[in-house]
Amino acid sequence: MSRIFFDAMLFVYLLEDHPQHAPEVRQALQRCYERSDTLLSSCLAIGEFMAGWRNDERTAQEAVSTIREMGFGFIPFDDACMPVFARLRAEMQLKAPDAIHLACAAAAGTDLFLTGDKPLLNRRLHVPGIQFIAHFGMGVL
Repeated sequence: MSRIFFDAMLFVYLLEDHPQHAPEVRQALQRCYERSDTLLSSCLAIGEFMAGWRNDERTAQEAVSTIREMGFGFIPFDDACMPVFARLRAEMQLKAPDAIHLACAAAAGTDLFLTGDKPLLNRRLHVPGIQFIAHFGMGVL
């Protein structure tokens, strides 16, 4: 059993049934269920997802309910996240949203951070509190 953090775009791919990426996200999610993994994301990731539905608040709320029903816990950006966030912004020059996602994942003691953000993956970051950062479609689960 591992602690798996899903980045924001994975929810977009899954809930909007992206023709290329949704099957890969579903497969990763299925493996997490089979292994009884703890599923995590940040409150920011969910807020970013909801922003795409800003003209349809009812649909946005239904999507958040669906994400909760899928078993995800939402990690807030709080005091535990601040030191990692500051390091990622100051030393690594990451964009604030990326630094917040990673800081939340680190504060939660994440085993695997799954993302589709290739520029972020190309950085080959080492973030204390996160064992691995990987692309969701690489079959790492």
